[in-house]
Amino acid sequence: MIPRTKTLFVILIITALSNFLISSNASAESIWPQFRGPNMNGIAPSQTIPKDFSTNNKLIWKIPTPTGHSSPSIWRNKIFITGHNKKNFKFICLNRNTGEVLWEQKRPISKIRIYDHVAGDPSNSTPATNGDIVVFYFDDYGVIATDLNGKLKWEHIVAPISSSFSYGASPIISNDKVFINRDGGIDSSLLCLDLNTGKKIWSAKRPNFIPSFCSPYPMQQGNKNLILTGGSGKLIAYSAINGEEIWSTIGLPSFVCPSPVESNGVVVFGGWTTAHVSGQNRVESVFDEDSNVSEKSKKDPIAFFNQFDADKDQKLSLLEFPASRAKDAFNYIDTNRDGFVIMDEWAPLYTNQPNAPGRNVMLGIATGGTGDITKSNVLWELKKGLPYVASPLIYRNRVYLAAKGGFMTCVELKTGKPFYQKERLGVGGEYYASPIAVGDHLIVCAHRGNVFLIKASKKMEIVHVTNLKEKIYATPAVVDSKIYIRSADHLWSFGE
Repeated sequence: MIPRTKTLFVILIITALSNFLISSNASAESIWPQFRGPNMNGIAPSQTIPKDFSTNNKLIWKIPTPTGHSSPSIWRNKIFITGHNKKNFKFICLNRNTGEVLWEQKRPISKIRIYDHVAGDPSNSTPATNGDIVVFYFDDYGVIATDLNGKLKWEHIVAPISSSFSYGASPIISNDKVFINRDGGIDSSLLCLDLNTGKKIWSAKRPNFIPSFCSPYPMQQGNKNLILTGGSGKLIAYSAINGEEIWSTIGLPSFVCPSPVESNGVVVFGGWTTAHVSGQNRVESVFDEDSNVSEKSKKDPIAFFNQFDADKDQKLSLLEFPASRAKDAFNYIDTNRDGFVIMDEWAPLYTNQPNAPGRNVMLGIATGGTGDITKSNVLWELKKGLPYVASPLIYRNRVYLAAKGGFMTCVELKTGKPFYQKERLGVGGEYYASPIAVGDHLIVCAHRGNVFLIKASKKMEIVHVTNLKEKIYATPAVVDSKIYIRSADHLWSFGE
């Protein structure tokens, strides 16, 4: 028989532990502090959102936002976003309950850039916070840290990377450090700063790396804190303490937008880029499946001009181009920047050679080891249904991918075995926002403005679709069972 005092002691301990866990869970549900949430994995497992939200149902508030593609980050009752106008970068704090602006700061824009892609934007990076300090990053300015009330803590000025497609990675906070992807700049590197002071702790040089949109990913491997960063055909794991390279994997895309994610000892990383396809496959990849581009035009650049050169002046204006990935990258194709695409600029798309080393693939990689672990640790690879921008989502030991054209793929985490592959959502175009998991569902956003609620299961099942009727670039956030979605011109709050 257990003495009464011991029984009471055990009850008190269990009660205290339960209260601690409840408090911890409540805290976790009240924050979405950086890109893809508390653990950078896009998961809110214990939350629920209404299954029938729309622009006129379960809408709590909707507010206008400045131009910008950054996702919202949230700490309890405060939302942080960035944006810009022609003169200034803006970093803004909102009341999460009402959408009211609590404070707004700005920094001058020294140069207005014209990007090669319509998605290019000088305020792509999602803010990050630990609840005391908020970190904002603008590639044409640098790193800015404030407290939650907007009071400046420090700044760290950096040389702009000046990518023609803009800068797309986000600063990441882990263990009182800030990690920033600087691939492609004159100081091409992974940069680590002290969160409290802004001083450089270390910089891992990455020479000859081209710009990537991959955000650093913090990960625990045994007793080591690692930071994973992908780009230029590699995924490299660095020591978070000193920037030492621990392991690497090769054979990946050269230009990469998705960020890595890890669960149960498996890292998933990879993606798709036009640079690794050629000939007709490349041409087809730049047009939506529901476009009016004829099969003949996909095979022959002259036929393409015949179909779309409405005024027969031997050049195509932006208005003459059909809606497509090609139109989005009109400035890239228009190499002489005269506002028109001529045959000499268009025909190279049809060539039979990829224009960069690397390959389109998604890998499942077992954690552990040192050096090049490509041969020893790659568990599986996937070559179909790959995302161009959206990061992979791992949920309940399954990997979910959202790809251009509105195709969803789900595979087993440990083996890569498909549960379903390239299932149609029914809305084409790009999918820039990364999918997230909320309770028993996934949220997937199409660039065209459609938001899908999908069952998180081995079988693709669409539960609900709503259309915000604005383009979506940003990844949603979920806090206290409310969903926050940033579209081109507004930030929306949905919930009960």
